[in-house]
Amino acid sequence: MKHSLNISNLSVHLEGRSILRKISLDIAAGEFAVVLGDNGAGKTTLLRAILGLTPKTSGIIILFGRQISWRNRRALQRRIGYVPQWLPFDETMPVSAREVIAIGRCARIGVGRRLGAGDRGIVEEAAEMAGVGRLLDRPVGQLSGGERQKVQIARAICQEPELLLLDEFSAHLSESAGRDCLQLLGKLHRQNRFTILMVTHDIAGIPAECRRAIVLAGGTKQFDGSLGDWRGNHD
Repeated sequence: MKHSLNISNLSVHLEGRSILRKISLDIAAGEFAVVLGDNGAGKTTLLRAILGLTPKTSGIIILFGRQISWRNRRALQRRIGYVPQWLPFDETMPVSAREVIAIGRCARIGVGRRLGAGDRGIVEEAAEMAGVGRLLDRPVGQLSGGERQKVQIARAICQEPELLLLDEFSAHLSESAGRDCLQLLGKLHRQNRFTILMVTHDIAGIPAECRRAIVLAGGTKQFDGSLGDWRGNHD
């Protein structure tokens, strides 16, 4: 079986505190998995360690069959789309949704390179996939919270990622907007077979396409299996 991600005995210590302890997991290509846990469980640290943004204390992280090192980290990062909780920006700046989405394309082809006609077509295609094609020329500051996060999803998929990481991206949205964005992820997975690893607090809104739950508590993995089984034990 081909894997997008393999983690073995990952531990992370920050400022003298143990944040993650001996985490091991494998994410198959095309899989949709959710990471659950209370605040402080280590969910965000796990994603940041995968991205190479937080240094690991010990353990092994393998992306797309290659172990992360300082030599290949940037090349591997280009193959990952990342949507954080919220990207702060100056709402008065005249930045369009098209320009924000194009950032993902620049991340794929390399910063400083000009976008060609094909790249611009991918930007528009990603916007349509995320349901924001009609908003491309609107200033991001004029969009609703849900629309902004869909723009961020479009930015990530514009990168043509082999792995999508999403960190509580619906946490600051209204319930309806958050559920709408979560259902969009289900649609993207169903239609495009993106490999998705998502952190969320909205257990009820997890789309049906997500079949696996990874539960963290106190920096350790407490459960890793069927989302349906986990729900059945926590209703």
